[in-house]
Formats: sequence, C-alpha cells, structure tokens
Amino acid sequence: MNHYYRLMVPTTIYNEPAPADLVDEVRSSVKLALAEAFGGYTETRSTGGYRAESGELIEETVYQIEASYSEPNDELVWKLAAEIKGRLSQESVMIRKDHEVTFL
Repeated sequence: MNHYYRLMVPTTIYNEPAPADLVDEVRSSVKLALAEAFGGYTETRSTGGYRAESGELIEETVYQIEASYSEPNDELVWKLAAEIKGRLSQESVMIRKDHEVTFL
C-alpha cells in the first residue's frame, strides 16, 4: 500500500482546551472507522498551530490519525473530517491524502 489518509484531531475549541472526554470520543470514533475500512491506523501526538479567522495564533496538541489504503474511500474520510469539525467546533479540519492537503 503506497497511499494514505491522515486526519488531524485537535484538542482545543478555538483557544480553549476541549473537554478531554470529548476529544477521546472523537479520536476513538475516527480510529474505529479507519480500522474497519482499511484494516488499521497509526496515531501520532504532535503540536500544531494555525492562524484563526480572528488573526490569533492558536497552538495546540493534535492527534494525527493515519491509515494506509489500496482502495480509496474519500467519502468516509470527508465524513470523519466533518464529524471532527462539528463535534469539536472547528473552523476547519485538515485532511491529507497522500501528498495533497485539503481543509474542510
């Protein structure tokens, strides 16, 4: 498998920490869906940041959840990104497919 998807799960809602149990629920949902669709995943804890619409720099712990695939399933990955965005009240969510980055 030479292809992968990577989703970012943030740990803040704007510039405030998100409830840990909510972050864990979202991470678990994403990991389960990727494992079911692609056979497994890799999760990496990182630090990320972005410039909010207000101009403020937001820095946070993020979880990168990646799955390799031989057959793509863009519909699933975009659905998961929408779940992350909605449940964690995000301005956008980064989706990486191979070397292409999209923000939902």
